[in-house]
Amino acid sequence: MKRSAFLLLALASCKTAETRDKPPAPSGADPAIYYPLAVGNSWTYEYTPGARRETIQIVGRDGPWFVDDHRGRVRADAEGVRDADQYLLHAPLTPGAHWTAVQNLVVQHFTVAAVDATVKTRAGAFSKCVVVRNESPLPQGAGKFVTEWTYAPHVGLVQVRTQTVSSRGTQEQSRLDLAAYRVQ
Repeated sequence: MKRSAFLLLALASCKTAETRDKPPAPSGADPAIYYPLAVGNSWTYEYTPGARRETIQIVGRDGPWFVDDHRGRVRADAEGVRDADQYLLHAPLTPGAHWTAVQNLVVQHFTVAAVDATVKTRAGAFSKCVVVRNESPLPQGAGKFVTEWTYAPHVGLVQVRTQTVSSRGTQEQSRLDLAAYRVQ
């Protein structure tokens, strides 16, 4: 009797509280799908207000980093896609997933707002897009400053929108739209 009670206790303790109570990890898509990295890839953006255009091209590699012609560095790793300072996309890419980064001594919070968005730009219509959202409070409780980055699968960043949200409503501040791209 003692032996079987000991055996049952030993078997029950093999499944720890961590494995017993932990929900299965959400799958989500691989973040690298939304930021294709290869030397020669390029993206041309149109900035509003002002209708300025600018092209960013990946021109080389530095170890795991892809280097662009604006001195930017981006890489994909097991956790997501990141630049030198923070994750741009972080696994899992599921609605509500979030991560943080510290910028200029301020903790920034990023949330996956959508994984099925559709966006139209001069470069085309893109579906199944991931939208990453960041909200920062405005001084003196005047509302919040919201930035949304939209990434299309196998294309990359297709839109960035910034806006202020206050008791008076929402006002768009700036917008960056993909005008053309070349990816391998």
